[in-house]
Amino acid sequence: MTTDETPRPSSRPVVDGAVSPRTALVEHRAPLVASAGGEGPLVSILSPVRDEHAHLRSMLDSVLAQDHAHFELLLVDDGSTDDTADIVAEYAARDSRVRLVASGTAMGKVAAFDTAYAASSGEVVCHVGGDDTVPANALTSRVEALRPYLDRPAVAFFKLELFEETPGNSPTVVPRGRRGSMSGPSITMTRPLAERVMPIPGHLVSEDIWMGNAADALAEVRVDSGDVVVHYRRHAGNSNPRNKPFTAMDEALHARFAALDALLATDRFDLPDDVRRRLAAEVEAERLRHEGRTGAVLTSDLPLVDRLAVASMSHPVLWRARARFLTPLTGWRGR
Repeated sequence: MTTDETPRPSSRPVVDGAVSPRTALVEHRAPLVASAGGEGPLVSILSPVRDEHAHLRSMLDSVLAQDHAHFELLLVDDGSTDDTADIVAEYAARDSRVRLVASGTAMGKVAAFDTAYAASSGEVVCHVGGDDTVPANALTSRVEALRPYLDRPAVAFFKLELFEETPGNSPTVVPRGRRGSMSGPSITMTRPLAERVMPIPGHLVSEDIWMGNAADALAEVRVDSGDVVVHYRRHAGNSNPRNKPFTAMDEALHARFAALDALLATDRFDLPDDVRRRLAAEVEAERLRHEGRTGAVLTSDLPLVDRLAVASMSHPVLWRARARFLTPLTGWRGR
């Protein structure tokens, strides 16, 4: 992602005197006005789930407690072996806003995302994981950030609060700084933008790298908000491989970064030249990381903080050090 110091030339509007012409920085520090009685834009919440017995009820309860009541929660059971589908069906019977779109078939996370999106009809599109929860004003934050731009390709990125299941670890809000996170549960798109970004190519193993980078590149308006919209649970079952041993992390991360190659190769849309250069630099850095060439990563074309982050995942010793100091090292890349 380009920085405030090196903005991409763009006609994107500036909000509240933002320092970059490509980014509308929005801070919702006062309480937001809730949408009452199911009014306001319809929000489509996409949620592929698999074997989420331990966490799913907490997620569903937090979504149903939203102060923006006009939403559809579209869940796809990706071949669960536990009672995940039964839990969704139980909630769907109580509240018509909860829908079990598909169940019983292990289709893979990306196909599940695309299936949920195909069933959606909202003016605003976002994602909540089956193992996460959302604060009560999360949908209001998303809607208000994009309300002026509902008829345009627009994206909003927000803060995430990371928390551990193990006692003694304090929650951490990321990313640090003024930007929102480009990670999956933060990404919030208007329908005109979602129609360009979706579907996610079926050969990819995860959604967020494609969605975040495509949305950022194609949006006419980008909003970065200081609001926390997801409480992101860190645990061994996360699709992000940060909690895995080095060898497993190395291969899983390399598979995830295939999304960058897919973005550079797609003929569905044209990427701006500066985005193509950035993605190409990230592809090269990932190749060097996967080959264990730490020194080459540190002298690559990435910004310094990105070089340090990628290098920390290039060798088992560095990976163990990163894991030990994960909380203080998290969130400095500003995305």
